[in-house]
Amino acid sequence: MKKQKYRNRITFWLRVSGWLCLLPASVWLWLYRMASWSSYSSFFLIELIVTVTFAVFILTTATSKGWLKRKNLVSLLTFAILFLSIIVFIPLVFSYNACSKFNKEQ
Repeated sequence: MKKQKYRNRITFWLRVSGWLCLLPASVWLWLYRMASWSSYSSFFLIELIVTVTFAVFILTTATSKGWLKRKNLVSLLTFAILFLSIIVFIPLVFSYNACSKFNKEQ
């Protein structure tokens, strides 16, 4: 029963992280529109694409059993802190916490 509780927490925090990707994505879109003819516009567009792709990936695979492994969540955490924002990273830390507790139950 506790394993199911931790699994639900992992899924919940992954979904929260996926939906929170909309905040940095909207900022990147705004920056792209403001600097549409500058040399930074391609950087803003690439960051927007990366953020939206990450959000779609997280939201579509949130219920996958692959997220029950700590190794997969660590790679996700690393990617989020390096290429995305801290607001996306924080729910992933909570998800990693639940994953650690889930793996201790086994």
